[in-house]
Amino acid sequence: MFSSHKSIAIICNAPLVPSSQLKEKISKYPVLVAADGGANHCLGMGLKPDIIVGDFDSIDPSALEAFQEVPQKRYPSNKDETDLELALSLAFHPNIEKITIFGALGGRTDHTIGNLVLLSRYPGKVFLESESELLFVIDKQTELSTKVGQEISLIPLNGPVKGIASEGLKWPLKDKILDKSFIGLCNQATASKVTLSVKEGDLLCCINQF
Repeated sequence: MFSSHKSIAIICNAPLVPSSQLKEKISKYPVLVAADGGANHCLGMGLKPDIIVGDFDSIDPSALEAFQEVPQKRYPSNKDETDLELALSLAFHPNIEKITIFGALGGRTDHTIGNLVLLSRYPGKVFLESESELLFVIDKQTELSTKVGQEISLIPLNGPVKGIASEGLKWPLKDKILDKSFIGLCNQATASKVTLSVKEGDLLCCINQF
């Protein structure tokens, strides 16, 4: 449906602090998908989604009325996928470069954890972003633009992560294994560029933005 677009934003229904900065950031994406109650955030920030996706159990009547001309893709409430999974399935295509999800952190803990695990299906392509964090799963290797002192946490998902290497971190990693007995919280950038690579496994990268 959106195969001509290289980047897409999805907005969900988790707690979100609206601001002019956030609105400006989301507005830079050529396509905005609202996952069900994410349309409430769109209305609050004065953003118009290109499509609303979900079972429509959390969207406010005021948002439904305001966006009555916006295309909708409705699903039954008795379904296997979450609204975000459905939105991602709709937005993702082979040539996509980046999908950024807003309003997917905080709120219910089970939903937040599920959303983090969901990143491992789309390594290097799908990102979760909040006012202070950017999270994604590394696709073999990545290069980050950083500031000195910026905190970066590395957390294994779905089992051990092997062969981790880094350049530009205060506590460097060399052919390291992270698992449930050892996780890499609150490392720090020592340069304007950090390189991370992984040989095996799903490594969640959490960048503290400032």
